[in-house]
Amino acid sequence: MTFYTTTKPTIYLIDGLNLVRSFLWQFGRSEEDVTAEFLDFLEEVSLDEKYNMHEFRVVFDGAYRPVGPLYRAGLHIVFAEQDSADDYIFQEADYLHQSGSRVIAVTDDRDLQQRLKEVGVKALFCQKFYRSLKLSGK
Repeated sequence: MTFYTTTKPTIYLIDGLNLVRSFLWQFGRSEEDVTAEFLDFLEEVSLDEKYNMHEFRVVFDGAYRPVGPLYRAGLHIVFAEQDSADDYIFQEADYLHQSGSRVIAVTDDRDLQQRLKEVGVKALFCQKFYRSLKLSGK
């Protein structure tokens, strides 16, 4: 099944380190550089007319690290200081779903995907999500 970004306003909860480490990060480049490029790309996506009705929340494990502005257009960066990113994503997704928001989690963690499925939240694999984002005019 091909994933097409929906036209319905959706909150995407993205497992940040999971996405960066799963396929974007390659040897010879720092994880920080790849993370910065991904966040810049996602900010550009959030401003694109095809995607500007969505909110992209990128959740990172651990304490705050310098990644630039935490709020950029439709991109919001969160640090799960007390919990793991997985737990944060699960709790936030469950709450948003129960509140009537359309939410999709982006993670390669199969345990998290299963937990989300049990509460009715859709999950996408990181690479599938990333590859589906096509900017207008590019």
